[in-house]
Amino acid sequence: MIIDREQVAAALPDYTVGVQLGRGGFGLVLAGEHRKMGRPVAIKVMAADNGEGVTVAGFTDEARVLARLNHPHVVQVYDYRETGGLCLVVMELLAGGTLGKRRANLTPQQGCAVGLAVATALTHAHTRRVLHRDIKAGNVLFAADSTPKVSDFGIAKMFERSAVTVSGMAGTPMYMAPEQIERGRIGPATDLYALGVMLYQLLTGRHLFNPRQDRQALWHQHLNDPPPPLVGVPDPLAAVVLRALAKRSADRQPDAHTFAIDLAHAATRSYGPGWISATDLPLHLSDDVRHALQTASPQLAPPATEAGTSSPVSALVDGATELAPTAAPRTAPPPLAGNESTSRRPSRRRLLAAGATALTVTAVTPFRYAPSSTPARQLSGPIRPPSANCRLGRARM
Repeated sequence: MIIDREQVAAALPDYTVGVQLGRGGFGLVLAGEHRKMGRPVAIKVMAADNGEGVTVAGFTDEARVLARLNHPHVVQVYDYRETGGLCLVVMELLAGGTLGKRRANLTPQQGCAVGLAVATALTHAHTRRVLHRDIKAGNVLFAADSTPKVSDFGIAKMFERSAVTVSGMAGTPMYMAPEQIERGRIGPATDLYALGVMLYQLLTGRHLFNPRQDRQALWHQHLNDPPPPLVGVPDPLAAVVLRALAKRSADRQPDAHTFAIDLAHAATRSYGPGWISATDLPLHLSDDVRHALQTASPQLAPPATEAGTSSPVSALVDGATELAPTAAPRTAPPPLAGNESTSRRPSRRRLLAAGATALTVTAVTPFRYAPSSTPARQLSGPIRPPSANCRLGRARM
């Protein structure tokens, strides 16, 4: 993809355009800076037409929704422009690298902390009717202070049904839930499956399934094979991961909030109270997730609900910022147009049809459900543990 930098600069007069930071199937990423505020940004540059008559323009409504995802564990979207055949997304620039590059040096406790951050980000997005559909290590970034943040909500929504995906699906095969592979009903549980795959890698140091096998074989395993045992992982944590990896979405945690509380309880049972203080990763969590970090209760958490207030509950809290009210789904949303039910067992024909090409982009999907009216407490002040040299070399994944 050849980019006219002058065209990008002309479309974003409030920003200086800097060096190239990376590229992928969607386009490339440039560094930038807001001229008046001096704020560094990342500028994703994508062609609005793939050259085969399939356009990815007209993303303004979705971009407006994404810009309202304002949470400490979500990479912030600042601006969106469509001009001269290009789609430009201006977002927060993070200096701490990706989880994909850092995970080999993370301790199991740090892996659990990252899992809590991602589950909290998903709670925020899901309660605003937004799905990610490509949760993976490469889409978790770190700020300069090591705060984990989920990136790329929304990018591949622009590429669905385009030549980037060919089959019309968006996601990464290693992380795709069975209902994604079968083009079935997707919902919050779809993101939880991918989070389960990611946490499996963080805790075991191994991939869930062999990434070097062909795509159809990999998808067959996602559809049919049980996850390999989590060797060396404490039983409470293994139970949380295995539940997220259930083949049927109804058998997974009911929502990301429940996942976060179950993970917090399991980690405390496995590593003892105060385990989070060894991670050196700032976290912004709700009151009940913080409470779960202090207890080892095995009971499941209630799902997140619409709105409420919060107060500091831990000496680890450093500051407080009020989060916007949220609403959480108790069940999966209705199927999207053109999707099939996932109640049937997968057929070989459906699997072969799904395995046409590699899928390497991220996606966001708005979905509809009836929000709960029960209030819940929210707290957004960061857990900021004392610094600790707690790195443990782990097998590369």
